[in-house]
Amino acid sequence: AIVLISVQSFLVWMHHMFLTTINLEIKTLMMASTIGISLPFDLLVFALIYTLIKGRIKLKTPFLFAIGALLLFILGGITGVFLGAIVLDYEFRGTYWVVAHFHYVMFGGATAMIGGAYYWYPKMTGKMYDELLGKIHFAVFFVSFNMVYFSMFMAWEMPRRVFEYSQDYVEINTFGTVGGFLLGLSFFIMFYNFAKSYVHGAEAGDNPWEFTRTAEWAVPSPPPLENWEGRPSYATGRLEFLERGHAADGGRPASELASDGGAATDGGHAHADEASDYILGDKHHSHASIWPFALSLATFVALLGASGIRRSMAFVGGPNSLSGVDVVVSNPVYPALTLVGALGMLYAGVQWGLEDFFAPPAEVASRWPFDGVEKNKLGVWFFLASDVLVFGAFISAAIFIRVNSGWTSWEPLPAEIPGLVNTYVLLTSSFTVIMALVYSKRQERGKMLASLAATIGLGLTFLAIKGWEWHHEIYDAGITLTTNPHGPDIQSTLYYVTTGLHGIHVVLGLLVAGFLLYRGYQGHYMHDHRPVEYFGLYWHFVDIVWVFLFPLFYLV
Repeated sequence: AIVLISVQSFLVWMHHMFLTTINLEIKTLMMASTIGISLPFDLLVFALIYTLIKGRIKLKTPFLFAIGALLLFILGGITGVFLGAIVLDYEFRGTYWVVAHFHYVMFGGATAMIGGAYYWYPKMTGKMYDELLGKIHFAVFFVSFNMVYFSMFMAWEMPRRVFEYSQDYVEINTFGTVGGFLLGLSFFIMFYNFAKSYVHGAEAGDNPWEFTRTAEWAVPSPPPLENWEGRPSYATGRLEFLERGHAADGGRPASELASDGGAATDGGHAHADEASDYILGDKHHSHASIWPFALSLATFVALLGASGIRRSMAFVGGPNSLSGVDVVVSNPVYPALTLVGALGMLYAGVQWGLEDFFAPPAEVASRWPFDGVEKNKLGVWFFLASDVLVFGAFISAAIFIRVNSGWTSWEPLPAEIPGLVNTYVLLTSSFTVIMALVYSKRQERGKMLASLAATIGLGLTFLAIKGWEWHHEIYDAGITLTTNPHGPDIQSTLYYVTTGLHGIHVVLGLLVAGFLLYRGYQGHYMHDHRPVEYFGLYWHFVDIVWVFLFPLFYLV
């Protein structure tokens, strides 16, 4: 779900521009992607809810803010679906409905961050916050937030920017204004809670939470500079600290682990000095430096002063006057801040440069990152990565040229049915390749050969349909590499070059499949299935490329 959200996020930005003169087809495409992104978000929300169902819920302050964030985000997402429709966007644009939707989404994330502050406060300070004050903060925060922004849903037609609104909205706006003040005041509860707990709070211990299993709770609170006694790993399903000599390949637990075999978050923690020796092998100075922060602070002071110099200084006279140009400083604070900040920047930069940054190199930094990958397989992956760039360039060029030429001026050149049939043919061939790999692992030679033969047959079918399609386009429709009687000539060029490049990849794949079939007939690949697996990677890539080419040239 997160991957789908990340990809689709690049295809929804135009819903902010539905009122512009962009043509309707592009707007419709963006409308579909905007509404469609709600589907992976639904998966994500249901995954979070299912996690709560399977978890052991305790109504502590961090959980209250977490569930509050989920509720706010759900409401923000549902109300945003309305804005994804072009016709409704025309109606809702510039109204309080948009303001409310935006803040429910944004404050949903902010609410989760507040919950994180409560959750990690014991780790950061070593002190436990006041649980009662935390719950009071959540109650005031959650109620007041909904007072502010749900009232905006009720005033949904009211413009965002209006000097004097109708009397019909007085009660709603007054209600929201009271909620706004309460929302701001609610954070003083949190600030007071954190400040009081830091001074007078109870010791939190290394892990105040009963069921946590993440690595930060395996160290003291507050954590030392050198956190762990080795590289933390969950390769075995539980937290372990790997010895430096074995950390690259999965390793083994460090010498001192928790009683259950892993370094569970129950006090079996590393100390700063032990971790330093364990990881780096030699004594060394701490690399925690104050000077980067000092440099940034001095830069802020200098820029703050520079922002007011023009208003604080006046130039009197001129080149023709007897006295020349006189500078009158009406407010010396800004020039003084600029000077102090500049001197601070110089001093902090010099001190930072004088620090010794030497440290013994970590072994993991000099390790080849693909030690666990067989060389031939690594070569296939690198080849596929380069092919992604090749096809990405052609597909991107086709989209760019089409958008630049006017999207509606192009009509699909080939018929949809042959392309659809070829899509099913290639997807089926991916299945037969998988079956060939399965039978190779099972050492079932006959079934492996049959699967490879089926793959070759499907590939030849694809090429035959593609050849018939090209013959029809060239000789019946008069569409050649450089001539397109139905639209821009560049359209036919893009079609033939891109689908031709894909066809070459299909031919190359069939040659490899034929070689595998011949070698398999001789009895190979029964004890070493890797060649079949590597061919499968290539063939799946060819099929995935066609999944992009089919809608690009046949449907839109």
